[in-house]
Amino acid sequence: MTRRVVIPLVAGLATAAIAFVVLVLATRGDEEVSSAPTPAARAAGRPDPAGGRLVFAQMGCGSCHTLRAAGSKGQIGPSLDAALPRHSRQSLLSKIVRPGTGSVMPQDFAQRMSFADLRALVDFLMAARGGTGSS
Repeated sequence: MTRRVVIPLVAGLATAAIAFVVLVLATRGDEEVSSAPTPAARAAGRPDPAGGRLVFAQMGCGSCHTLRAAGSKGQIGPSLDAALPRHSRQSLLSKIVRPGTGSVMPQDFAQRMSFADLRALVDFLMAARGGTGSS
């Protein structure tokens, strides 16, 4: 009986591991090509909205949030087009890092991205906030 339980578990874990490796390899290549100027912007301490748009895509933010600047139409979380104007840079950073109890937003974003990526994401969202007026 134990053997019957272990085989599907091992097969499931192997499938998940393969999917993870494929995802990492696929996004690594895109990052190296599409974000070439990003390290310079980060090194100079300048805002990096272009790098932040890449982080928005890589972290899957658009699967939950609608944001015109990213071309996303997620329906799970709030529309960022509506929510961003109410946020300051600091409140936005806090909401991403500590979304709060009861939020469906992942609680571990701070652990899943570097500080530079987090800063670039906030740069992108703050830049998108300015373009949230009428269509």
